[in-house]
Amino acid sequence: MNKDLDLWNAIYALYELLTDEENSEKKYQTFFESYPVVFKILGFDTFQSYEKSSGKRLPFDNDRNFTPEPDFLCGNIESCTVTVFELKTPFVKPFIVNRTDGNRAKLNATAESYLSQATEYAKSIQGSSEARSVVKSDLSLRTISSYQIIIVYGLTDSNDMARVSDILQDRPSFRPTFLCYDLLLEKLVDSYLNTRKTTENRTGWSIVYHLIVNKEQLFPRSFIADHGSPKKNRLSVFIENGHIVYQCIDNDEMVHILKSPIVYDQPIFLRFEFATDDNGIYLSLNVNNEERYLLVGSVKLNFNMQLTGFVFGTDISCKFFGRFYMLEAYYSAKTMSIEDKLRSYNYFKQKTLGVSAGVRFDGKHYLVRNQNGNMSQSNPKYQPKYVNPINSEM
Repeated sequence: MNKDLDLWNAIYALYELLTDEENSEKKYQTFFESYPVVFKILGFDTFQSYEKSSGKRLPFDNDRNFTPEPDFLCGNIESCTVTVFELKTPFVKPFIVNRTDGNRAKLNATAESYLSQATEYAKSIQGSSEARSVVKSDLSLRTISSYQIIIVYGLTDSNDMARVSDILQDRPSFRPTFLCYDLLLEKLVDSYLNTRKTTENRTGWSIVYHLIVNKEQLFPRSFIADHGSPKKNRLSVFIENGHIVYQCIDNDEMVHILKSPIVYDQPIFLRFEFATDDNGIYLSLNVNNEERYLLVGSVKLNFNMQLTGFVFGTDISCKFFGRFYMLEAYYSAKTMSIEDKLRSYNYFKQKTLGVSAGVRFDGKHYLVRNQNGNMSQSNPKYQPKYVNPINSEM
């Protein structure tokens, strides 16, 4: 899997957990285990889970009469630093409380216990040559020069993180920090945008379809939608050879194609984005939250953004009809921000959960944009049908 897709999947998975207000520590453990790219973004070269199901164990500490069980240990190859990486939950009370005696605020009892636990893990490893040998082997370190603690915990909007940092500065041992989950999400998004800063909120189009596509199409090229003129200045979406195809023909009659394999007879999420301006060209095809095809260039495309026509369910000649159910469609006159994209797919998942109804285009139905800008069909013969329940047969 390419790094961008891996990172995007991690971003969405964390976004979904936070949006759902998930507060199960086990699910966040699974998140980190499933997306190693998160550790890379945080600057770690290696990591190892010591959760019970991982099969990895640290030696029993006779002096402390316990076996250290950190959620993860992370390593930096160059600095030979070991980080005790502990996971807690995001939806918690503020980390600090004010003292009744008027002295400076302190960590609440829960946060203090988490910090004490992580500190004991670090001390146990530091004080045992056997444990250090295991850790060096697990993290591929030649030696261990220092230790630190990161506790992933809470959310920034419920905490004064400057005051939290001040309190933690008084704990010089192992340089502990609290990393809030929303800040972690922000770090992942910032990394993702490093190579995509010019793709957000540009003048153009974002078009999203929720569809169920029938496997049996009537034409080799069966259209979902078509915009523009026949030979140039045209944007088309069609099904061809088992692929969904997003095709742009510019004013120079040059053809630009983005395509992806399609899954039939189940709800699919399609997002098409298009922009051409002083930043250059941007074309993106996203299927089920995976960017399957991306075209970015510094040269502006010769394309008139004011398209002359729009049909849905067929091509502009009204000859090559598609067979599919339309569950939902929406449009924006700009490319999406990262937050828009996350919300858009999350909405699709919620909307299509147990979906039973849709608008059927069965190979002869289509809609045309009228003078008011609305999609309509005055001839009953060609009107698509609202169907509830949806059948697999067209």
